[in-house]
Parts: sequence; structure tokens; C-alpha cells
Amino acid sequence: LEKGDTIAKEVLFFDGKYGTLVFKSAAILRFSFAFFLPPSRLPSSPPEVLSMKRFRATVSPPSACLCSMNVLSEEILLTILEKLTDSSDRKSWSLVCRYFYVLESQHRKGLKPRRSDFLPSLLGRYRNIQCVDFSLCPRVSDDSLLALSRLCRSTLASVNLSQSKFFTHVGISQLTINCASLVGIDISNGTQLTDVAAEAISKAGNLQTLRMGRCKQITDLGIGCIAVGCRKLRTLGLKWCLGIGDLGIGLVAIKCKELRSLDLSYVQ
Repeated sequence: LEKGDTIAKEVLFFDGKYGTLVFKSAAILRFSFAFFLPPSRLPSSPPEVLSMKRFRATVSPPSACLCSMNVLSEEILLTILEKLTDSSDRKSWSLVCRYFYVLESQHRKGLKPRRSDFLPSLLGRYRNIQCVDFSLCPRVSDDSLLALSRLCRSTLASVNLSQSKFFTHVGISQLTINCASLVGIDISNGTQLTDVAAEAISKAGNLQTLRMGRCKQITDLGIGCIAVGCRKLRTLGLKWCLGIGDLGIGLVAIKCKELRSLDLSYVQ
């Protein structure tokens, strides 16, 4: 194909090594398999400017299976999707057709919403979310955490609330009770959280990573509850937790036998 071809403006890129054409719209994408032909079936001397209709008339039609998207299995499509690291590329990929849209929804494991108001609708589409990062949401309410715990009950593995406010021990309790697979929680900068929130965290028996930097109202009582309830902890961050002393750290050392990393920066 040349620059003057009628469909050239719809082509995203051409792989000369494999003879692969990728089109912009889903309608034309269905005809792209007509170009996956051996050289013997291509016209010997195609004109400089060739319309789609004349090209199809010149080339013998491929078999029925090549005209369908079914020639690409789900495993192949997911492999292609894994290679797309840029979020805009993944979004464009999902808009090719309805089938691609569904595959992208099922494949996504992480979510980083900009507003917690959109969380229920997002979780309605993405059912296999494992990691939710609220670092772009300054306002996260208990209702948002309740919706998260209900819609991702069996899949949620980690949640980041380090830049969020307006949630309390009630929302944390819903997460730790409903999400049995939860292994990571980040509540850094939760200056409003007290020992009641620490007690709610202690209900996450499978927790392995906990970051509580600048949770200045949590004391030895709260960290003691965490040490007793979360014995699988491997990483614990207590930077700037000014209310924690030797008693709380001693309980962590006794109860959390699998602990590998402990941050006590600026702890009195």
C-alpha cells in the first residue's frame, strides 16, 4: 500500500517483517486479514494508487476462517495486551471492538481512580481488581471503602490510602473483615486515625505489608493489637509514629516472627 491509498489514513502501523497491518477502526480491522496473504497470492504489480474495492477484486479471497477475529485465540490477545504498558494504549486497544473491551476489563488487575465517586461504576466493569491506589483521591469516605470491600471481596490484595482523608476505622474494618485475601495496607499520613483503627487493621490475619507513617495518634495499645492479630507481617513502616514506644515495638518483635523490614525512623 502507498500513501495515496484510500485506506491508508486508517492504518495505525505496518510491520514489514511479518506483513501485518493494524487499522484504526474496528470495522476495517475485520478486513485486515485479507492482507495476511503469501506473496504468491498478491498482485504481481499493484498500481500506485489502489482502492480497497479494486484490491479485493485483484486478490483471491482468503478462507472463511481468516476473515474472522476468531483466528486469534484469547491467549494471544492477552499476550498482546500485556505488552501495552501505557494506559492510553490500553484504552485505545479496548475500544477496537466489544470483544477487546471485555478482555481488557477481565485482564486489568490494578486501579488508580482520580475520584472515589466513580469507584462503584469502575468496579462494576473491572471485576478482577487486586490493587487499588487512592493516592490521587484526597477524599475517600467509609462508603467508598464499603463498596470496595463488597465488590472486590474475593480478589482485593492491597489498598493504598496514603494520600486520602475522611475515612475512619469503620471503613478500614469493612476492608479487613470482608477481604480475606488482603495482604497490603498503606494508611500513611492518617493523622486522624487512632488505636480504634489499629484494632480494625488487626482483623486482617493474612496481612504482610503495613505502612503507617505519620499516624501520630496510634499508641502502643494499637500497635500491640496489630502485633497479636497480624502475625504474618513481613514489612512494617512506623515512621513518625510518635505515640509508639518500647512496649509496642517489643510486642511486634515477639509476635511477628516473619518480620523482615521495620522502619522506626523518627520514633521516640
